[in-house]
Amino acid sequence: MISRVIITDRAVQPGSHCPDTRPAGPPTPAAEQRARQDVQERLIHRFPDLPCETLATAAAEAFAFFADARLQHYVPVLAFKRASRQLAERVAALGERGGEA
Repeated sequence: MISRVIITDRAVQPGSHCPDTRPAGPPTPAAEQRARQDVQERLIHRFPDLPCETLATAAAEAFAFFADARLQHYVPVLAFKRASRQLAERVAALGERGGEA
């Protein structure tokens, strides 16, 4: 039998789960602003050929889509994925139109 050892800096009682790392409350306005900036920066790295205004608009629309989400903790990840998907579809559509001309 192979024994497994997990090394942590926190004491975890046998049979208990990992410590809870979920946020205790809704994000602060400063944390929301940092999340929006992070999403925009990630979009800039993913779509360097698109104008910053287009990326900012896509990010803002994605965050607006999730404004009423019950768990705000996951909104930045979901907003990035939504904006990325929509921008990729736009780029693909433009590429198809450009190839036809």
